[in-house]
Amino acid sequence: MIILQRIVVFGIIILVIIGSLSGCTNNKDNNENEPNNGNNIPSDGNQNEDNLEIKITQTGSSYSTVENPPSSGWFTNGQDADIVVNWFDFDNSGGSQVLYHPMGITNDGQHLIVADTCNNRVLIWNSLPTSNVAPDVVLGQTDFTTNSPGTAQDKMRWPVDVATDGEKLVAADAYNDRALVWNTFPTSNGQPADLVLGQEDFVTYSKNIDENSVGWPWAVWTNGEKLVITSTAGGSVLIWNSFPIQNNQNPDLILTNDDFGTPRNIETDGETYLIIGDHNAKGAGRGGNFIWNTFPTSNIDYDTYLGGEVIWCSEVIGNDLYGTPLSTVTIFPDFRELSGEYDITEMCNNGLAEPLSDITFESGDGSGMTYFTDGDTEISYFCLYNGGRIACYQSKPEGREPDFVLANDANENPLVNNHYFMDNPSPLKYEDSLVALCGFTHQIEVWKDIPDENGAKPDIVYEVPFEPLSGEVYNDELYVIGRGGNSLGGFLVWNWDDLLNGEEPETIIYQQIGDIMLSEAEGITFDEQYAYVSVNGVLYVWKQPFNWEEDPTYEINLGGYIGQISSNGENLAAEYMDGSITIILIDIETLGDSSPSYIELLTSHSGVYFNVPGDVFIDDNYLFVADTSFHRVLIWNSIPSSSDDEPDIVIGQEDFTSQLQPKFTRDGLFMPSGIWFDGSYLWIGEFKFSHRVMRYSIN
Repeated sequence: MIILQRIVVFGIIILVIIGSLSGCTNNKDNNENEPNNGNNIPSDGNQNEDNLEIKITQTGSSYSTVENPPSSGWFTNGQDADIVVNWFDFDNSGGSQVLYHPMGITNDGQHLIVADTCNNRVLIWNSLPTSNVAPDVVLGQTDFTTNSPGTAQDKMRWPVDVATDGEKLVAADAYNDRALVWNTFPTSNGQPADLVLGQEDFVTYSKNIDENSVGWPWAVWTNGEKLVITSTAGGSVLIWNSFPIQNNQNPDLILTNDDFGTPRNIETDGETYLIIGDHNAKGAGRGGNFIWNTFPTSNIDYDTYLGGEVIWCSEVIGNDLYGTPLSTVTIFPDFRELSGEYDITEMCNNGLAEPLSDITFESGDGSGMTYFTDGDTEISYFCLYNGGRIACYQSKPEGREPDFVLANDANENPLVNNHYFMDNPSPLKYEDSLVALCGFTHQIEVWKDIPDENGAKPDIVYEVPFEPLSGEVYNDELYVIGRGGNSLGGFLVWNWDDLLNGEEPETIIYQQIGDIMLSEAEGITFDEQYAYVSVNGVLYVWKQPFNWEEDPTYEINLGGYIGQISSNGENLAAEYMDGSITIILIDIETLGDSSPSYIELLTSHSGVYFNVPGDVFIDDNYLFVADTSFHRVLIWNSIPSSSDDEPDIVIGQEDFTSQLQPKFTRDGLFMPSGIWFDGSYLWIGEFKFSHRVMRYSIN
């Protein structure tokens, strides 16, 4: 563990961001720390210097600010948000050359087609691009400016993949639980689809998910004759041996297997092989890939299993399978000669697979690749879900920088580097400033004043060497805790004024607090009695005035996993996982008991209940819960005293009975997972599938 006191910042400190990169061999000397505001910090151990530096960027942003925040009123069911930051505006795609987490990609030798997933559209280039040029046609929207979702014949909701034979075009419209079919190749913006699979028609929406349904489809493939769709929610692969000609036509074959989890990725020629990437294959956390050495004509077992990672960006070139497991471009030579079970890491180590280790991509779940060759012409396109761009080679994929990039002039993420957008933002507000944490991008963003306009860029961006997951302000200090990264977790403390001035933290702890390892640090909160930290599902509690160098006063393990936490001095609200995920309220007066007293909220499914709550906020009067998978935030107008006390207000849905699909709209939410209430505004951060920070006013 290394402890660093305040360091003078000379310009901008360089940070090695990617955890897979090796650092230098130099180590920092141990530093003895003086007590900080009476809270002593331990100091022992070494850590690689380059991997622990913090990059600080002053953006030069300007934006309209709040002059008079509302002081009276309250929220109403389904109310509109005031503004959105971390995106351009409501119903705004950013334009024709902004890709908002693109996923599937394909070509027919003439057209390039991309599923621009979070912009709810499909983009078409009428000729294969060889430089950074704009697309020619958009589907799912009437123009290149809007991005609103819908279930109509000309709308989409989170399209994930596309396929074509040059005439027919198919799109996996994932959150509408359907596939859209154009019988002739579309040539005009917003051209409506001709057929729908998975729903009775273009008006009806039903969420009857089983292995026979087109449930949350993540991949499509066609050669114009056969059609293959993964039913990710149904745990099956649907095959039409002849191309469907009517709405909701049933498949001819349904592939099922006890080893399937959530089938997502398809690679095939329709004859000699079929590859299905499965994120939860065999119950594994990172999944694997099933290979049939002949295209199945019955529900037969697979021949080969490549385990450990899904091979995203999969493409067969000649006899070789290309893809990006672990975000590294990798070649699996002569993959059809394999038989049995293999581990991808071991394949790379023993020469059965060839990682092109000089290049890595922010590919991520659902990323696609497509390749074209004709005579001396070769071109490869990598659609990068987490990279906000398409990386292109005028060759087969190689272990080098791409020749050009679509949606940016450089091979870097334009959403993060140019617009300062965050994945998984978790907001907090103190005094007249706004802060958002992002574990995925290892960033902390600061707005010195409360923004009052859409798309306001932050004033300061801190990049830190771990995942900042939780923050709290106490005695004019910002405390941030998180997990992962080269440092195996970390803990940062800023004086609030220093934070707003773009200075380094006054306290930096990496790896552990005392004997508590921070590799799975999750939450932090304070009240006048205690300081609380949740790490690896356990709650650690220090009496005030707290001293991190001392052992915690209480170590509380309730048998389940304690995640995000928030205290009002009487109750500690906590995300709690014990089989399912729920919210509990712990009676703080009982923390010293052998079994602290707590109530578990919304335990019955007969009324309002949770579907994977992601964050919780409590103050003296109110309780707020981000009910992530139901795409809503629940508000209690008084602190619940029993498990049966139901919320009073819902944000993101029209009412408590609505379970509508996610909406990228002013009145809708898409997987809210971070919340903060400041007395005037409710701030909501959405998870990886949307990424916005929304502001709601009490009036």
